[in-house]
Amino acid sequence: MPLRARRDAAPAAAEPAGARIARRADLDWIRVAAFGLLILFHVALVYAPYDWHIQSTHRFDWLREAILLTGPWRLTLLFLVAGSALRLMSLRRTTAEVTQSRLARLMPPLLFGVVCLVPLQSWIEATDKGFWSDGLLPWVAQEFSLAGLANGVPVNHLWFLVYLTAYTVAILPLMARPALMERLGAGLEAALGGWRVLALPALYLIAIRLALYPFFGVTNRLSWDWYNHALSLGAFAFGFLIVTREGIWRELEQRRWTSLGLAAGSLALVMLQEWHPGGGAFFGIPRNAVFGVAQWVVIAAILGFGSRHLRAANSPVLRYLNEGIFPCYLAHQTILVAAVWLLKPARLPALPEALILTTVTFGGSLLVYEIVRRVPLMRPLWGLKPLDGDARAAIGRALLRLGVFAPAFAAAAVVLATLAYPGFNHARQYLSELGGPTAPLPLIFNVGVLAAGLMAGLAGVGFGLAITRLTGAKLTGVFTAIVFILAGYGLVAAALYPWPDPRHLAINLALGIQLAPVLLLWALRPVRDLPRLKWFLAAAFVAMALLTVITKHLLMPGLVNDANVGWWERSYAVILVGWVAVAAYLLERRLEMGAPEANRA
Repeated sequence: MPLRARRDAAPAAAEPAGARIARRADLDWIRVAAFGLLILFHVALVYAPYDWHIQSTHRFDWLREAILLTGPWRLTLLFLVAGSALRLMSLRRTTAEVTQSRLARLMPPLLFGVVCLVPLQSWIEATDKGFWSDGLLPWVAQEFSLAGLANGVPVNHLWFLVYLTAYTVAILPLMARPALMERLGAGLEAALGGWRVLALPALYLIAIRLALYPFFGVTNRLSWDWYNHALSLGAFAFGFLIVTREGIWRELEQRRWTSLGLAAGSLALVMLQEWHPGGGAFFGIPRNAVFGVAQWVVIAAILGFGSRHLRAANSPVLRYLNEGIFPCYLAHQTILVAAVWLLKPARLPALPEALILTTVTFGGSLLVYEIVRRVPLMRPLWGLKPLDGDARAAIGRALLRLGVFAPAFAAAAVVLATLAYPGFNHARQYLSELGGPTAPLPLIFNVGVLAAGLMAGLAGVGFGLAITRLTGAKLTGVFTAIVFILAGYGLVAAALYPWPDPRHLAINLALGIQLAPVLLLWALRPVRDLPRLKWFLAAAFVAMALLTVITKHLLMPGLVNDANVGWWERSYAVILVGWVAVAAYLLERRLEMGAPEANRA
């Protein structure tokens, strides 16, 4: 019998009534709240008397106890919710489909984060602690050299994704045996009736805390973290098995107030034991026992109240926040570490500094989410599902509009910077001098160039999507997007490192945008209703090529000299960025009409 048939035959009769649900709003709210607490927890570590990645000049001993309000249970709850979500997914998909979906959702963000997000954190940490005195790029080269890889590449906060991936793989054999899942779930439901729903999980947590924690601690290294595996994999499997057992949820709801009272008392005792010098007496057995109790009764209270009041509390706000968890989780620690590093030299008072860090971390994470959710090529790297065709077309058009306005934005910056620079000579001086040390207000020009660079990079993604939408030429679309992204990077680098900093020469990457008209012409050759755009692209390419030859003194040497170099540069710049606005406008109009019928098919 095929696998799909076995799945449909066995659990359909055995699953409890109401088990076949798409989502549980209460679990989504719990997940959102727990990740919000995670960000606050990491901000607290900046001030805690522990060795974290980077810390403020302010330290507070009382945070040693305060962070225990969430420390014992927060991650355990997240693993339980993750296991529950996996089970709900398995109710409507085969094991193969679940495996493919989970790995496609987890692996790209994990690899992207390790390569692109964590190195900035580790470089800042090494620089701040005096282990490294060179730049970021040499650090990345060292980290990913053979010697660096042999020592292991830091994953920092992404250890959670590593464990989640490993636990998903570990539970696949159970997922493929629905009858066994049913027996285990029914056994748990019978065992956890009445007061046992609070006692038995707490006893398990106490047992592993006493037996494993003193020897292994918590390492967050997959190969040697046996207490954490007993805790987190246990919670993951527990959530996987109980999410469809309504009897257990009824017990949790009925004992939610008891759980809340026990949670308040046990957390207070955990904090008291941490504070008091005698808290570790009797070989730490009382402390570990209370810790295990606190872990479960807090989780039981949250699950009980959530199930009682939030099961049907679905809303657009929840859907927005729930989708944003993954990108916010990926981005938040890098943003926080960078913010602490940049803010630390200012030596602000503790309260304003903490408020700024909290605001920047939450706001920056949501800003990242707002950006990446609109860029189809970036969505899988940040843990978001791919968009459908209509959504991609709408986003492509929105990004092309950035291409329409980017040249105008850059031109406005030049005009304003020129007005703020009395005596600026357009014939003899380069545009870069508007943002250099001789300019009275260089910030005007540099901010304008920075914004134009970001807009150009995003517009390039829009050009790539337009090509794919109109012609299906994905490879050419990717190459076109890359050309624009490199050009945007060159402009951003030039703004961050004004002339005469040697790094300002990265602006030469912007010259690569001259290749974009050729790529567009090649891609659009099957599209018959864009003749004016094609002629315009050809003319723009010829004009840029001619100006390149002249300004590089390869033709008519002496025509460009110190007395007129500025005007040549202005002409070059107008064509170099001006054609983008025209091409973006015409393509956006064409996308509004829809893709050709043959291509849609």
